[in-house]
Amino acid sequence: MFDLFKAECLKLKRTKILWLSVIILALTIILQLYSYAGSPKYSIDRDGWNDYFMSIVTLINFLTGYMSYYILTCYIYAREYQEKTHIALFTNPVRRSRLYFSKLLVIYMYIAVSLLLAFVLSALLGMLITTRPLTFEIVRHQLGIFTKMILMHAMLIPIITFFAIRWKKFVPAIMGMCTVMCLNFVLVNAPGNTFYPWTVPVLFSPHGTLGRTYTNVSGGLISICFIFVLGLFLALRSYTRIETK
Repeated sequence: MFDLFKAECLKLKRTKILWLSVIILALTIILQLYSYAGSPKYSIDRDGWNDYFMSIVTLINFLTGYMSYYILTCYIYAREYQEKTHIALFTNPVRRSRLYFSKLLVIYMYIAVSLLLAFVLSALLGMLITTRPLTFEIVRHQLGIFTKMILMHAMLIPIITFFAIRWKKFVPAIMGMCTVMCLNFVLVNAPGNTFYPWTVPVLFSPHGTLGRTYTNVSGGLISICFIFVLGLFLALRSYTRIETK
């Protein structure tokens, strides 16, 4: 498994898609830093560090996280079919489930590393625009939030891998990603919003006035666990049964 994981990392290294995924998250932090540094409506000195981090967390959970992670996911799983290398790949004496999980592990590693780096970069840049101290309690609290974000975004990946495998193309899978984000805008404030899994990262993290005040925690847990299990089942079923021609 480690050799397959390493091979996937090498194939992804220095690709334009990887850089695009990183830039999307970096722009999120820069945009929020610019808002707090250049607008009188926002101030770390006045509102505190938690409000500053909340604005970054909300934007990642609501929009840019999906863009970054789903673009990379669709590319990793659809690339083999578009470049016609899946025939040679699937004729190797390696179980397809191992191939699937090696790719999934690369995406999960990227989610974890990118979100932790987003937290560190946000903190370092925030220190440049405020004299308010960043205490250990705030750091611990925010690390807890970012850790939960890693888990929630990871659970929403398998269903995207299914669409990438099923359609075997990058563009249709990206269109599906756009549909997900558009529905997020519509459903985040609707009754029963937590039963739409893609609103869960927003509603389970600090989100200010975005989303309803009351969050159905049990509904959110059911929906995100269901979509994780369903996505994993469908993706593995499609990946192990797909023809090699």
